[in-house]
Amino acid sequence: MQAPGSAEFAARPPSPTRLPPMLRPLGAAPSPRPGEILALLVARNEALRLPDALAQARAIGVDRVIIIDNESSDGTRDIASSAGAHVIMAEEDYAASRYGITWTNAVLDAYANGHWVLVIDADEQLVFPGSDTTGLKALTAHLDSLGSEALRTILLDCFPPGPLSGCSYRPGDRLAELAGMFELPRLRQEKIDDFPHFLEYGGIRERLFFPEADPHRPSRWIWQKLYNLGLRIPALRQDPRFLALAPPRSPTITKIPLLRWRPGAALVASTHRVAPMAMHPDQPSGVLLHFKFLQDFHARALDAVARGAHYDGSREYRRYLARIEADPGFTLAGRNARRYTGPAQLVQLGLMRDTPAWRQARGAG
Repeated sequence: MQAPGSAEFAARPPSPTRLPPMLRPLGAAPSPRPGEILALLVARNEALRLPDALAQARAIGVDRVIIIDNESSDGTRDIASSAGAHVIMAEEDYAASRYGITWTNAVLDAYANGHWVLVIDADEQLVFPGSDTTGLKALTAHLDSLGSEALRTILLDCFPPGPLSGCSYRPGDRLAELAGMFELPRLRQEKIDDFPHFLEYGGIRERLFFPEADPHRPSRWIWQKLYNLGLRIPALRQDPRFLALAPPRSPTITKIPLLRWRPGAALVASTHRVAPMAMHPDQPSGVLLHFKFLQDFHARALDAVARGAHYDGSREYRRYLARIEADPGFTLAGRNARRYTGPAQLVQLGLMRDTPAWRQARGAG
């Protein structure tokens, strides 16, 4: 998704004293106590993944959950309420909300100032070095001690061991156990103007659904070189027709889901790009386990394309749909797939960073 420029958050109005009309609390509005860690999820028909998402958020130390529900019809609101989450109804088209960004900023401005908040989707679960033994209270205290306001992560796509059509995941099952396969991504960074000033690309979604975005392909490499030469010409740098010829990119896998919210904080493009936040150069990083690929993948792609609910007319989901309809027995579990075993594995593989200071802070030596 194309991110607005940084001037946008400089011009954002002060934090509202109440929510805008399109957002309506269902029941009691959130009233966090000092020091509570919040989680916020935007959801639409997430009854399959939501029970485990909520359980895992609580397990790592989230104190209070807020669900922004966009007209779910599958019991999502009941699941959220039964789990003790606050539900806020979003009565607006998802695309009109800048894909949930407007809602999220408004809710966090209203309720989360001064709090650490985990902004995730129902198919994402945060892990960080030591998260199997140490929770968010210790991590956020460590980040506070460094003067940091954010945690950088990458999305790691997870999937079941066999064909998606044969997956039998049930609500409440542990997603990491039933669909905990992944492929080690070949990562690369590309600089951007907005914070965090670079985005990472690569991984199984690029390999399977966006192969033309791989810069190691000769045609993509030549395309990029020619485009870069064109960018040296001032007139072309300002020409929308030339800029539209930019080499294709796969979905970025950089996210900044854990933030200490304050006046001036803002999501710009989901949590891929945010308003500038302090991040210490010697701090840990994390991974978002991403459980998009279950037995409902085909149906969800059909719905996303039919509603045009995602960026660029659901371009990403059109790719997914074409691939799975061409091969109903589609599986992501190729010969390079391996099973997720815990955060230490991801540190060892170089997918997230541990530091001596964080190991000492959590008593791990």
